[in-house]
Amino acid sequence: MTETNRAEHMRMLDRQILGLLVSRAAASEVKPHEFGEFLDGHIEAIRRMFDEHPTPLTGRIAKAARRYRFK
Repeated sequence: MTETNRAEHMRMLDRQILGLLVSRAAASEVKPHEFGEFLDGHIEAIRRMFDEHPTPLTGRIAKAARRYRFK
């Protein structure tokens, strides 16, 4: 387990998520002024993927939580 600051870790994850969404928008040839609309639509696509995922969320969250020991 890794000991880490929870707030700092959440900020790092948010920066990674944003970076991935910017990259995904670029791959989809989204223009900068279309990014907000892209986000809205892509969040819905991710929600559908979540709904269709075969592994229950409870187990997935528990597995991820075991990786960290927050101070």
